[in-house]
Amino acid sequence: METLTPPYFLLASPAMLDPNFAKTVVLMGHHTEEGALGWIVNRLLGVPPKEILAPPLGESIHPETPLRLGGPVVTNGLIALFRAEVPGIEQMEMAPGLHVSASAEILPKLFAGSPAKPDGLLVLGYSGWDAEQLEHEMEEGAWLVLPYDEAFAFTNETEDLWERALARLGVNPANVTPFPGGVS
Repeated sequence: METLTPPYFLLASPAMLDPNFAKTVVLMGHHTEEGALGWIVNRLLGVPPKEILAPPLGESIHPETPLRLGGPVVTNGLIALFRAEVPGIEQMEMAPGLHVSASAEILPKLFAGSPAKPDGLLVLGYSGWDAEQLEHEMEEGAWLVLPYDEAFAFTNETEDLWERALARLGVNPANVTPFPGGVS
């Protein structure tokens, strides 16, 4: 299988039974022969930033900024995902038009204002795959691929994001019959 070039989205197949990934939209930022890395963008943590971040960091973020659970791989720090370079901030361009930073200085620059139209995503954890693991899962039918679209990546309308992303591919989850045992 040919390696995909990030950014792109992985959509959990309607047959996906793994609770870590069922009904998820994963923004992929890295994919090489050595492995792949991405962040679930439609799973919210449900905790205000102020409750997770120590002062003064929690106060530098709008209280309604959603925190996303990026995946089952737990980290002890939040990262910011964003579109364009932010001057004066330590960051890395993971893929064209997709930057990442773990710097505390990014918080007030991206997350102090109203989260209605987000400039970035605040994420805890990530989703990762070893060499050829993701390719194997894709061959088993666990994942569908959707080309990158900022409207799906940088949105706070996450409740039906998976369904909307599948619809973009022409897939109706109700028409997919999971095979016995499903995909895990």
